[in-house]
Amino acid sequence: MDEKSNRRSLMQRTSFSAATFVALTTFLLFSGQARRPVVPQPQPRQPAPPVQRQVPPPKPTTAPTTVPLATPTASDMPSIFWLPEDIKFPERPPGATREVTLLGDPSTAGLYVRRTLIPKGAKTTPHIHPDSRTITVLSGICYYGRGEEFDENRTIPMPPGSFFTEPAGMPHFIWAKDSDVIVQTMAVGPSGTQIIPDRKSPTVQGRQ
Repeated sequence: MDEKSNRRSLMQRTSFSAATFVALTTFLLFSGQARRPVVPQPQPRQPAPPVQRQVPPPKPTTAPTTVPLATPTASDMPSIFWLPEDIKFPERPPGATREVTLLGDPSTAGLYVRRTLIPKGAKTTPHIHPDSRTITVLSGICYYGRGEEFDENRTIPMPPGSFFTEPAGMPHFIWAKDSDVIVQTMAVGPSGTQIIPDRKSPTVQGRQ
């Protein structure tokens, strides 16, 4: 083979190789694009809607059922100071009860406080009062009973410091069995005393 034929054969192989290279490169490029996954573009983030919180309705309040007690004003309540030595019981016949008013007037409307001394051995005739009272035993043992007839067996010994109530219209009696008895009464007037005759004990002293 001559030189010219060799050159032509070399050029043909070179052209074939170049064409093959171009074809192969094109195939690879297009095939790679076909297999390349499509990546979605990120979408702009939308702001989250505001959270609406449920606010519970306020609980209904009920008005207090208790009614506050009326208290006296400064002009209604006088300033009074009693020392023990200043409290003196009035003179009465021996064996009779003696009383002194510390506040108010039992015969009129309004608050009053009264202190009563029942001498040793004295018994009050069964009686009633139109006003409800509270009683505090200050000294001695107060034998207190209820009923329209005096009955020693129905009395309750109330030592110093004892407190009890005396409903309006309740028949009752007191016996200072062992010693002088001093009780303090507080109530709202007008007050009074109605004696109930006791046929079994005609010698008992009536309480004034």
